[in-house]
Amino acid sequence: MDLERNNEIDETFGKEGESKPKHNQFIKMLTFRVVPAYYKEIEKVAKEKKISVSKLIRTYIKEGMKRDGELSSFGDKAFLTDPE
Repeated sequence: MDLERNNEIDETFGKEGESKPKHNQFIKMLTFRVVPAYYKEIEKVAKEKKISVSKLIRTYIKEGMKRDGELSSFGDKAFLTDPE
């Protein structure tokens, strides 16, 4: 599904994910590739901190956004690093 179509669906059903049918919900996610050497280093840090690689990366992104002033107090609550 492309972004234009997703935006049309958002307008039709509102911005709440709950109000859209499951098959029309679009999860926006970030994917990126990391060279194996970097991934090993990230894994080492995650093991030392006793957290998953995914949580470590989410935490770093959140901290960077706070540092750069891109995350408001409302956004801070909405931006969960520990998915429930």
